[in-house]
Amino acid sequence: MITKLTGRRVHWMLLLFPLILVLNACGQPYQFRGTAYDPILPAPTLQGTQGDGETFDLKEVGRKVKLVFFGYTYCPDVCPLTLANMRVVYNQLSDEEKKNVAVIFVTVDPERDTAERLRDYVRNFDSNFTGVNVPLDAQKQVKDDFKIYAEKRIEEGKDAAATDYFVDHTAVVFLVDKNNDLRAIYPTDAAPTDIVADVQHLLKSN
Repeated sequence: MITKLTGRRVHWMLLLFPLILVLNACGQPYQFRGTAYDPILPAPTLQGTQGDGETFDLKEVGRKVKLVFFGYTYCPDVCPLTLANMRVVYNQLSDEEKKNVAVIFVTVDPERDTAERLRDYVRNFDSNFTGVNVPLDAQKQVKDDFKIYAEKRIEEGKDAAATDYFVDHTAVVFLVDKNNDLRAIYPTDAAPTDIVADVQHLLKSN
């Protein structure tokens, strides 16, 4: 009798085990592949000019998931590689998902990166990407708010007024949800599949 009862219990446990796993998974919060903001923070104010001359305001982008990266068009390595990575991410989304995702490249070199130059630069990666020129007098506030670093570096021996300088800057990608909250941050070489997974999660939520 004991043997039969034990056998029945084992039988039912084997049948119920997959259901228990599913229910447990449903109760678990989503784990972001990037470094999640905990607590979630409102995205700072980000305003500037787009390539078409129109004013850009992050809050006015609408209920889209945004990927925001700060860099500059004369950057020799990190910026083009990051935008190429964003292109891979974007191309892994469905056409419907793409309608609700915005990739935004913000210059930390507004003196050289005009809105028009930014427009042409980002279009080399995808025509739907947006380049934003934040004016020089607003740069410090934006950098402070997003907690990023960006400073002009003129090579030794060159005049301080030289125009062929570098800009040392923080290289990360910010993930902003449809409610305009900061949700995660990624290194520039993050696996596209990780970013895609987080973007798709946010597209399904909120």
